[in-house]
Amino acid sequence: MHLTRNPLALLFTGAIGLASLLTLFEVSAPGLSYWALLLVLYWLALAITWSVLLAPRPGRRAWPPWMYVPLVLVLGTVLLVTVDAPLHARFALSESSLERYARSVRDDDEGRGRWRGLYQVGYTEKIPGGAQFMVTSVTWNWKTHGFAYIPDRVPGPDEVWYEHFKGPWYIWTDGP
Repeated sequence: MHLTRNPLALLFTGAIGLASLLTLFEVSAPGLSYWALLLVLYWLALAITWSVLLAPRPGRRAWPPWMYVPLVLVLGTVLLVTVDAPLHARFALSESSLERYARSVRDDDEGRGRWRGLYQVGYTEKIPGGAQFMVTSVTWNWKTHGFAYIPDRVPGPDEVWYEHFKGPWYIWTDGP
């Protein structure tokens, strides 16, 4: 039973692939959005479907060969999310644009809603020694998250809403 000859196999593998792509996109920005709740439900529905498809049946001793493709997709997604590869890759592709923007932020900046690299920038603020700005995912986030560019100093211990990310970059959360 090959993947291309079985419409159910093709549909299920496509659904797993879509879930993987949506998950990788969601975790490529700091923080999680409300969209993540829908993704969890989608993954749960896929897990239930998978268990039904793999339920023991008379005359079948092993997994159908096509089930290894969704398994590889799921394991690959888990590995990439575990090592934060989507966040680091998207940031690396956007870093030069984000840095140019961060260096140009003024006190009266209205850079909201503009794309900087692969991130849509929301709230922007000039801070001592740099700038911070919210980057959005697909929908609203539970908390405001973004990046802070602070090349001239290290945030003090009372600035608990900054977590070092890379070089002069920090993940910024609105409040502790």
